[in-house]
Amino acid sequence: MIEVKHLSKTFGDRKILDDISSVFEDGITNLIIGASGSGKSTLARSIVGLVEPEEGEILFDGRDFLKMSRKEQKELRKEIGFLFQGSALFDYMTVAENVRFPLDILTNLSIKEKEVRVDTVLERVELSHAKALFPSELSGGMKKRVGIARAISPRPKYLFCDEPNSGLDPQTSIVIDNLIHDITIEYNITTLVITHDMNSVIEIGDHVLFIHKGVNAWEGDKTSILNTENQNVIDFVYASEFMKSLRKK
Repeated sequence: MIEVKHLSKTFGDRKILDDISSVFEDGITNLIIGASGSGKSTLARSIVGLVEPEEGEILFDGRDFLKMSRKEQKELRKEIGFLFQGSALFDYMTVAENVRFPLDILTNLSIKEKEVRVDTVLERVELSHAKALFPSELSGGMKKRVGIARAISPRPKYLFCDEPNSGLDPQTSIVIDNLIHDITIEYNITTLVITHDMNSVIEIGDHVLFIHKGVNAWEGDKTSILNTENQNVIDFVYASEFMKSLRKK
């Protein structure tokens, strides 16, 4: 579980985060949504320590990240897995080597143990057949699945996914959404997904935090977000003509 309490961050004279509090439970998919510039990315970067807020607390299972020493923060980051927006695979490494990379730098596992773990996570994302391929030989969806395998290879307690469906077609997006959701449940991970994709919200939005102009403007789940009377949420959710037509029905 991750808790943020009264988090505030200012850049220059602009307040990006304004007294944000929320709880992200383990075993469910927690989505942070909002328009571009709303502060959702700054919130995520604050939680993982890439941005230091002026006020507030960030608790990882009760451990206050902001009060830790640099050494303690470094150790905690070993418990965090990342799925980057562009997958961020190393072009010169095979699929297996990409997945093994965090095991090489974060663990003391033997070569055999690493091989077993790589095989396990690649099998989980249904890419056992692709372990010898290079990223240039993969489709967009396959790259995302490799990214997920790499993120979970060190057995993280926390998983951060930055726009996991960016650049994917709708069908592949659903596959990636469901894979993230299923892995979250199977491994009881605290998963945070940063997205603006309403399809992801409807598919896997167990808990949804909507950020608007730096504040926690709404919280709920994938069902309640479609029925809210919060005007800022309505403007975001029903921005397209298609979504507007659904609301009229």
